[in-house]
Amino acid sequence: MKTLLLTLVVVTIVCLDLGDSLKCYLSSTHSKDCAAGEDLCYTKTWCDAWCSQRGQRVELGCAATCPTAKPRVTVKCCSTDNCNTFPVQPKPNPRGLLSSIMDHP
Repeated sequence: MKTLLLTLVVVTIVCLDLGDSLKCYLSSTHSKDCAAGEDLCYTKTWCDAWCSQRGQRVELGCAATCPTAKPRVTVKCCSTDNCNTFPVQPKPNPRGLLSSIMDHP
């Protein structure tokens, strides 16, 4: 009897665990439940032509496999809920048109 009860408890725990889905960030403040089979969160970062003014571009999401990094693109993957936090961005270069004019009297 004890063996049957223990078996039912283990089966119940396993079945409940199968219903949980991974949660990943999509932006700095919003996360979502990933689709079935998407067992990884990823953070992809890269610079474009405006990187010095606004910082790196960032893409966050869920994936079945870790996305392949391309040249000058960094990809990090993880497998726990909301582990793909938005990376800290360095402060943008404040040198805009106004500061350029101010430097040259």
